[in-house]
Amino acid sequence: MPKIAILSVNHQLAPVAVREKVAFSANELPNALRQLNSTQGIEACVILSTCNRSEIYSIVDSNNAQQILSDYLATTHNVAREKLDPYLVYFEGDDALKHICRVATGLDSLVLGEPQILGQLKDAYHTAKEADTLNK
Repeated sequence: MPKIAILSVNHQLAPVAVREKVAFSANELPNALRQLNSTQGIEACVILSTCNRSEIYSIVDSNNAQQILSDYLATTHNVAREKLDPYLVYFEGDDALKHICRVATGLDSLVLGEPQILGQLKDAYHTAKEADTLNK
């Protein structure tokens, strides 16, 4: 059964050097989204990439969602999984929904309540919509 799954690299665990290594530029996002969306088990995806976080929001029909998303992030950015794993945070189901609400409201931001994150989430959604990765 499909479930919501989120993989996050954020300011709470990852130093700036790690966050920079796994960041997606605006130019990279459409192809990165399409590549991820073509992965078996991924039904929809959005990527949010800011200076403080890179997060993959996805609908996944697989029991290996965490591995699929972690492998994708490591492979895409040419980072060894064992070097990346300590900085990865995985959410699914209700925990994923709670996390995205905390991100959208700025409660999970470096500066509590910062207003830019909601606009960044909207931009990420529109990029995914244009890349046609919101559903298969």
